[in-house]
Amino acid sequence: MNLHLLRTFASVAEQRSFSRAAEAIHISQPAVSRAVRELEEQLGMALLERRGGQVRLTEAGAELYQHARAIFALEQSAMADLRGRQGLERGSLTIGASRTIGTYFLPPVIAEFLRQFPAIDVRIISENTELIQRRLLAYELDIAFIEGSVEDSRVEEVFWHEDELVILAHSDHPLLNRKSLKASDLDAERWVLREQGSGTRSVTLALLKQAGVKVDRTIEVGGNGALVQSVAAGLGLAMVSSVAAREHLSVGKVNVLNFPDRFKRPLHRIRLRNKPESPAAQALVAVADRVASTFLPGY
Repeated sequence: MNLHLLRTFASVAEQRSFSRAAEAIHISQPAVSRAVRELEEQLGMALLERRGGQVRLTEAGAELYQHARAIFALEQSAMADLRGRQGLERGSLTIGASRTIGTYFLPPVIAEFLRQFPAIDVRIISENTELIQRRLLAYELDIAFIEGSVEDSRVEEVFWHEDELVILAHSDHPLLNRKSLKASDLDAERWVLREQGSGTRSVTLALLKQAGVKVDRTIEVGGNGALVQSVAAGLGLAMVSSVAAREHLSVGKVNVLNFPDRFKRPLHRIRLRNKPESPAAQALVAVADRVASTFLPGY
């Protein structure tokens, strides 16, 4: 298969437009049309549907597009590997991180990485765990760090760090006056949860169920900041990373409940099994493993 034709087709698939694809890869629109037509003739099947100025992928086209993304990701990895043989003097790295990790755990890792490898261009994409997994599977990330686990055979998952979770309440909440709490004491409380797809949300519900706490009343918010601010406003209780809680305790609007159970969750780094790890990604892993040991448990 001609890679030039495949690259042109992939550009049309991404842009959903022949004219925008032509601009993106710097060739004429007729050349784009010829390339796609030639590829369709070689394969003996239609890859695109053209309707009223809109371009849509056929079932075969969608399948080929996924293979094309994998091929070009391998091409980029090969180029990165060759550049890496020059001693990481240049290159780029796209890192995915779930929001808690991206906000509280990753910045010191990136700071140390760039101190050692200042010529590497780093891009960080921070979204909830589910969206980060999707981006990884779409070959948009070189490596990612998430809360919880991945159940997909295409993804390699390695334990990175352990995060302790605490239950936050408004500073005037009556439960803060209790020296010891049991699960039934929390049954009537409203819980502030992260959005669907958040690793913090899924682990919160799982750990509370494991502890025997009933969660009947909830409020859903997007992001850790909104989670803590909702607790500070007296909207309910929330389970958050102790690292995230630490910066808010000094303000005095929230505090940690004295619940006997210790809540912990694993943080993992993930990568695609069929995509070779670039030298830059390998270097980041080494730095991340060293820096992770400096995160102190507790609050």
